[in-house]
Amino acid sequence: MEIKKAKLYIFDMDGTILDSMSVWSNLGRNYLQKQGASVPDDLEQSIEKMTMEESAAYFQTLGVDKEIPDIINGLFENIRESYRLSIPGKKEIVDIIEDLSENTDSILCILTTSEELCARTSMERLGILSCFRDIYTGDGLGLGKRTGEIYEKVCEIYGVAPEDTVVFEDVLYAVKSAKEAGCYVYAVSDSCNQEDWAEICKCADESIAPQNLVTGPTS
Repeated sequence: MEIKKAKLYIFDMDGTILDSMSVWSNLGRNYLQKQGASVPDDLEQSIEKMTMEESAAYFQTLGVDKEIPDIINGLFENIRESYRLSIPGKKEIVDIIEDLSENTDSILCILTTSEELCARTSMERLGILSCFRDIYTGDGLGLGKRTGEIYEKVCEIYGVAPEDTVVFEDVLYAVKSAKEAGCYVYAVSDSCNQEDWAEICKCADESIAPQNLVTGPTS
C-alpha cells in the first residue's frame, strides 16, 4: 500500500512491528513452567493487576525457590531471549519500513515502552535495524503514551512538526495520543486489539491489517 509522505515516521514496536503481545501475556506461565512450579489455570487473571514484585512474591507461593529480585530478572531474561531469537515481525509492516527507509529525506525511528535492548536485537534479527535513525523508549524520555506529549517530544528532537509526522500504533490510547499531538496515524491490527478495533479505526486516519509473519530478513 502507498503510505502518506512525511518528514518523520514514528513506529511503535509491540503489536505494530512485532507480533509480540502474546509473549507478554504468557510470560508468567512460561516462566513457571521452566521453573517446574505449579501453574494455576487462572494465573493470568490473578497477576493481571499485580506489580512485578507482587507477581514474583506470588510465584514464590507456587513453588519458585528464588528471591524476588532473581525472579524478576529471570522474567526479563526470558522476554529478552524471545525478542532476540523468535518473536516474529509483521511482514507488511517490515516491508513498509524497508520501502520508507529508501527515501533519504525521511527519518524513521522506533518509539516503544519496552526495553531498548529488546528493540535493538529484534530489529537486527529482522534485518531492519539500520532503517531507523534512533530507538526511543518511554523510560528514556521519561514519558508514557497516555498523552500526546511523548510524540511531541520526538518531533521536537528532530525539529519536525507533528503535521509532517506519521505514526504507526496498535492500541487505542496510543492512537488517540498521537492524534492529540497532531500526527497522521496508521492503526495496525493485532490479535490483542480486536475488541477495540472498530473504535481504533475511527480515531486513526488509516488502518493496516497485516496477515503474514516473518522471523528474519525478507530479502
